[in-house]
Amino acid sequence: MDAQRAARWRTQLSGWRGGLFALLGLYALGATVFLLAGGGQPAMTSLVAMEAEVGSGGVDVDSDPASTPNSTVSASAVPASTVVAAAPEPPPLCSDIDPSEHSVDSSLGAVHALAFVTLDERPAAFAGYVGCPLIVNFFASWCAPCVTEMPDFERFWNTHGATVAVLGLAANDRLEDAIATVAERGVTYPTGLDEGELFIDFGGLGMPTTVFVSPDGEILETHSGLLTLDDITSRAEEHFGL
Repeated sequence: MDAQRAARWRTQLSGWRGGLFALLGLYALGATVFLLAGGGQPAMTSLVAMEAEVGSGGVDVDSDPASTPNSTVSASAVPASTVVAAAPEPPPLCSDIDPSEHSVDSSLGAVHALAFVTLDERPAAFAGYVGCPLIVNFFASWCAPCVTEMPDFERFWNTHGATVAVLGLAANDRLEDAIATVAERGVTYPTGLDEGELFIDFGGLGMPTTVFVSPDGEILETHSGLLTLDDITSRAEEHFGL
């Protein structure tokens, strides 16, 4: 009885082994067919595809524009709203002109090629007034009408100095007397000393003399005699279009 039972177990075990080997064979066959059909090694296949894309001008997945030297960003990537045009610098105010910061330029015509000395004895040049309307007032400490009109030139300069420059030049006067007169009359616009013949060059005939000069250095009017604030303003409007 025991021998017959053992024989049956050996027969069943042999059948199970045969079935197992059959299943393993079917699995191996299916895997082989799958690999031959191109389904195997997906990671390698994808890598090959990416390399082919890079070689044909595609995107390089390993490159980082932010970390790659000499990399540039397309202008189209910059939002239009962030592009701001630089504003042009405004022209300097006539009241900010310091003639002592300029040198004589003989290539300039007429008035702008001339020079003078400031009351603090610094060399100065009319070249600094290129492009700016200019009123030149010749005065002297001994000239009563000159001393009378100087505060009106100061008032005009305080109102219109940004667009019209004013320059006072002491003619035929001592430096210390001219300095004292300027201080006494409260003048703050630039002043200087006529050490040569500027008075004659500007066409002066008597004291005081006031000259209206265009932005390009042309003498527009030479007036000998006292001027009031209204006179100065009306002439500036006529010559400079205030």
